[in-house]
Amino acid sequence: MLPTAARTHHHPGSSSEAPAGVKDDGALVGDLKRGNPPAAAAGREEAVVVVAEAAVDVCLAAAAVAGAALLAWWAVAFHPSYAHLWMVPVGLVLACTPPLVCLALRCSGDCGGKGGSTGARPPPPLAAVVVQK
Repeated sequence: MLPTAARTHHHPGSSSEAPAGVKDDGALVGDLKRGNPPAAAAGREEAVVVVAEAAVDVCLAAAAVAGAALLAWWAVAFHPSYAHLWMVPVGLVLACTPPLVCLALRCSGDCGGKGGSTGARPPPPLAAVVVQK
């Protein structure tokens, strides 16, 4: 019986690439195939943490950019007449709060102080503080 054109066979010695269906998508798929569900669950938890950290960073950056844009809009459109003065404090709060929050959370905890023998833990990641589980 002759093989049909729809079926492709992969011979290990013939090429260095495996067919698309044989590709391993990282440790998560590999652990599931090996029958190691706890390792696969840990991989999922790490992926969730990475996504949460990225979401927090994007939200903080968006707030800072929105505040800077609000201040720029006020400066261009309303500064000569001193109208819409509410835009200034709102823009300053939006623009300055995210960097201060990041600095405070990054420097809270040990921060390389002189008391290194106190056994202080490093601060939790930003996503763990901002995103409640």
